[in-house]
Amino acid sequence: MLLRFAAENIMSFKDAMEFNTFPSSKSHRHDWHKIQCGHVDALRMSAIYGANGAGKSNLVKCIALLKNMVGSEKIGDLSVREDLYFKLSPDGKNEPSELAIEFFSQGKLFYYHIAFQNLGILEEELYLSGKKSDTIIFSRKAGDMEIAKEYINTRGNGSFAVGFTETAKRMIRPDMLAISFFGNYYPKEMPVVKEAFDWFRKMQVVVPSMSTELLPHTLDTDKDFAVLVNQILPELNTGITKLDVKKEVLTDDVIKSDPRLIKASAILKSNPDTVRTLRSSNGEISNMTFENDLFILKTLVPIHVNSDGREVQLDFIEESDGTRRIIEYMPLLYAVLKLDNVFIVDEIERSIHPIMIKSIISKISESRIAKGQIIFTTHESCLLDQSIFRSDEIWFAQKDVDQSTQLYPLSDYNIHSTANIENGYLNGRYGGIPFLSNLSDLKW
Repeated sequence: MLLRFAAENIMSFKDAMEFNTFPSSKSHRHDWHKIQCGHVDALRMSAIYGANGAGKSNLVKCIALLKNMVGSEKIGDLSVREDLYFKLSPDGKNEPSELAIEFFSQGKLFYYHIAFQNLGILEEELYLSGKKSDTIIFSRKAGDMEIAKEYINTRGNGSFAVGFTETAKRMIRPDMLAISFFGNYYPKEMPVVKEAFDWFRKMQVVVPSMSTELLPHTLDTDKDFAVLVNQILPELNTGITKLDVKKEVLTDDVIKSDPRLIKASAILKSNPDTVRTLRSSNGEISNMTFENDLFILKTLVPIHVNSDGREVQLDFIEESDGTRRIIEYMPLLYAVLKLDNVFIVDEIERSIHPIMIKSIISKISESRIAKGQIIFTTHESCLLDQSIFRSDEIWFAQKDVDQSTQLYPLSDYNIHSTANIENGYLNGRYGGIPFLSNLSDLKW
């Protein structure tokens, strides 16, 4: 579970700005949205609103940046600009950018912070968050590094910890993260760091351009997922009565006729437990697997019913953008309901009708057994409904006078349990909406 995230001097964030999922004492609805994380509670849903350009997507980008930095061998491997600092401040260029996150994983509360400039790491620290005080796991600053001996697996060798720390100092360069170095190369020596490292890899950040590339294979192999999909899709009135998978055995002649299949088959023979994703010229996505010494091509098949009551198969690409988007959200919905995954989603309503996205989010809200967490940005005002969200689960992004992004929750306001927060939002009561000139003044 993500507990809080802070950013400073990066993109549209000037001063340290925090987003968190801590329950407010002012909100008493939907108690089942709270999940105990050690000595604190966290909320499993959050919606972030704001005008275009207010910076809500920058929050998602910053979380994605930190995830990608942790997942990389070195920062230079990423397509990251060196000038990410807040450019509307004269001091921004000379100050480091900072990112910090607190999260709960495997029964532990972690706090992780980095400060970087020109793609070089200036500071990095990982702590265990305690009820009264925090415990350091490792810290590095100005070329020096401290590693708490109790978190190094010495294997009974009393002098191992000292040598291990000195080796880490020499090997971790300024363009590398220590959490990545330990997580990738020394998971047995630093098991608690490996737990934190794995949390970053498991967290999913979903942006509008993404698609679910393993959906055909997942639908074919995970029966519980297939049941969920085929329960929900008919309820959403997309016209699809069932989502099926077409499985085709690829012969040698077929494989040899397509360079993509030749390459995929060679990889699958070397790694038979993997899945290859193939995209056709019209955008259709298929999965290729190697099962029982056969190459199988799996493709999604939406099934409709015609006026005669007969089933008709369509190509996935023939469905509308909104319908495809809904289908691509099915793994996310399944993971949030059944698993303890964390999803950060930008523009969750893109191409989806308001009634449909409200139905999907309502299913997550109503579930008393959902294990995962979903945090998303949106413009869709119909989700501003107290039957779906608590007031502390709704956040707003707004630009300050210096054009820096400010973040604040709806629970900062005194909201009555019967208040129509959608109308209040659209009337500008809580901020987070565009400020437009009078069109008559613009001679429209």
